[in-house]
Amino acid sequence: MAAGATARWLVLLLVAVSAAAAAAGKHDGRWRGISRAVGGQVVEKERRRVVADAEAGTVTAVDVADAAGAAYRLHFIAMDPGALFLPVQLHADMVFYVHSGRGKVTYIEEDSGEKSSLEVERGDVYNLEQGSILYIQSYPNATRQRLRIYAIFTSDGINAEDPSKPKVEAYSSVSNLLKGFETEVLRRGFGVHREVAEAIKSAKTPPPIIPYNPQEKGGDEEPNWTEDIVDALLGVRDPEEFLNKKKKDKHTGKIKAFNFYSGKPDVHNCYGWSRTMTNKDLDALHGSNIGMFMANLTTGSMVGPHWNPKAAEIAIVTDGSGIVQTVCPSSGSSSPPSGESRRGHRGGAGGRGDEGGEGGARCRSSVFRVKEGDVFVVPRFHPMAHMSFNNDSFVFVGFSTHMGENHPQFLAGKGSVLQAIGKEVLALSLGQPNSTAVEKLLSAQRDSTILSCISSG
Repeated sequence: MAAGATARWLVLLLVAVSAAAAAAGKHDGRWRGISRAVGGQVVEKERRRVVADAEAGTVTAVDVADAAGAAYRLHFIAMDPGALFLPVQLHADMVFYVHSGRGKVTYIEEDSGEKSSLEVERGDVYNLEQGSILYIQSYPNATRQRLRIYAIFTSDGINAEDPSKPKVEAYSSVSNLLKGFETEVLRRGFGVHREVAEAIKSAKTPPPIIPYNPQEKGGDEEPNWTEDIVDALLGVRDPEEFLNKKKKDKHTGKIKAFNFYSGKPDVHNCYGWSRTMTNKDLDALHGSNIGMFMANLTTGSMVGPHWNPKAAEIAIVTDGSGIVQTVCPSSGSSSPPSGESRRGHRGGAGGRGDEGGEGGARCRSSVFRVKEGDVFVVPRFHPMAHMSFNNDSFVFVGFSTHMGENHPQFLAGKGSVLQAIGKEVLALSLGQPNSTAVEKLLSAQRDSTILSCISSG
């Protein structure tokens, strides 16, 4: 009976989701300033736009914005085992999460010019600052598991008004940067013969991700990573003359990323677990204002109603499916037109959030279903709840737009902020003639944070 009751109220929520999808179909697909329609936003996996599609891997992208008008670009990098993501220069700060696979991230920092390498695996999180040069190698494995990296980019160059028309891209290929120079400039700048400069200019530019396995070259010599990288980057089979002019790396260091699966979760019970990066984890996110969190809900569970007072939350569903509800905190929008409070704002074509609405700012509550690969956004101060279905888990990882001491405020459960208000004042606030109903409301839920959403009646 309990499971049946839960199914019934989830069906009601899904009816609202269907209405939201129908409403989204009427929109014209243009990005409109999120300040005009503030509420939950979801961009489905199918609406991502393709940035790169190569034999050895793909890159897709989604653009979202928060209620303050700041824009964020998400890239989804998928690399076959034994592949190389060719060097790029970052035009924006980058925070990335490793969803699957293993590999090595190598980067050269702008300020020091030093090269560092980072071994990465599932659950790792790290930050790279704009101006850095980056390339990624995926390791071969017996199961042919892909290296999947989810990255968020933050920069003033990402256009909040229309992210589809950025002032600058998140990064640019080092190959394109180099080949953009005239032959004579390359010859004089690098001190090489004209034939070398012409070979570099005329070579066909490879795709952004290429097959790469240095161990297959054989021989007793240790593989020269620099030669391999430049060889692939420039498309030149014999770039020794060019390479001889390059200085050796001043420093090669190994650092360690933060990992969501190492250490203890912040909350762990039979309904699931969650973990949030804190100031103690800042080493992995030095120089970044982006924080991260992860939640893993078992079947028939929920992250209880709560809000984030310091940051908007941008989340990616990594497994399963569920329902997300967000509530408009504005008293002026507490009673929206019929059906309006149920609309989840769907992303338009190409992964651009389609908020709709003309005129002044509107705050709307939202309910939407999300599945693996979807991206959803909850603005700062908007109360939210995440619910899994009775037949499926719901796992999501997210980026918060404020790094530091984030303390989500929960409305339900033992840790509820409503407990501190007191039942009499709360009863008056809720328009209750006496505090009996409020007392039951505050005392019924004995769990905290992650709760069961199996209805008792």
